[in-house]
Amino acid sequence: MVQFSFRPPSADYLGFEATPEGIITAACKAEELGFDALLVNDHIIVDGSPRALPSWGNTFDPLMVLSYVAARTSRIRLGTSVLIMPYRNPVATAKMLATLDQMSGGRVIAGVGVGWCEAEFAALGVPFHERGARTTEYLRLWQACWGADPVMFQGQFLSFDNMFIKPKPLQQPHPPLWIGGSSHAALRRAAAFAQVWQPTQMSPAHLRECQAYLRAACAKIGRQDVPITRMSFRVNFSEVTGSPSRDATTAAERPIGQGTPAQVAEDLRQFRHETGLDAFQINFNGCKSLDQLLTSMTLFMQEVKPLVEQ
Repeated sequence: MVQFSFRPPSADYLGFEATPEGIITAACKAEELGFDALLVNDHIIVDGSPRALPSWGNTFDPLMVLSYVAARTSRIRLGTSVLIMPYRNPVATAKMLATLDQMSGGRVIAGVGVGWCEAEFAALGVPFHERGARTTEYLRLWQACWGADPVMFQGQFLSFDNMFIKPKPLQQPHPPLWIGGSSHAALRRAAAFAQVWQPTQMSPAHLRECQAYLRAACAKIGRQDVPITRMSFRVNFSEVTGSPSRDATTAAERPIGQGTPAQVAEDLRQFRHETGLDAFQINFNGCKSLDQLLTSMTLFMQEVKPLVEQ
């Protein structure tokens, strides 16, 4: 079985305004349709650049969103993609995730990344050049906080001894860690900590190169269970959005993931065949309204998913 997770409209990146009602409606629809997880974005404060402001200027806090969604759903996994780890206090965040895991019945996925916006780090008073080192250390600290009390930790940025932190996560030894990013440093971090490596969409050739590096990084530290790859994949249905289908353009001109349900399924099958992927994070692009998003979600699970699993 192929697994598909989903990104609800918790920020304006889809092309329409994120609202509490839209987030909950899409989350409940995702559970109804059989998506295995929903993953929300993270930005605390956003600069005014063309890259950041239009998409991320209205981003709801991910852990608050997941807490509310947990109360309105019962089965779907609840995750971050990705939580920008180095500019959040890791002890407080570990406690928030453990609390959410308890209150959701053990449905939390802790997806993390190092972040990319230097202005954002500056506004929050966190040195941008330390983001990689902080992320690696904070992952170790999370594992310590989620382990048995008393907790002790010695690091470059935080150190303490004989401390107690509860509740512990319901999932043991802790919620699954999903690591984003495709740099060599991110892949080494995934080898050291992750149950799932979650890259953004890339070509099959590039993905194979990264997977090979990930396997080598695992082998170097003696890890045999290589993290599962769940790649983000952008979907834009031509019949929903009015975008051109393959009938109106050549295969070379059609963007991957754009077209009819059969064409989108063909693209996903290509990734499965060439890279062995059995899990995808689906991001619906080009939707101009919540109704259009809900229609795309339904179309994907009813028409695309069965074709991909053939």
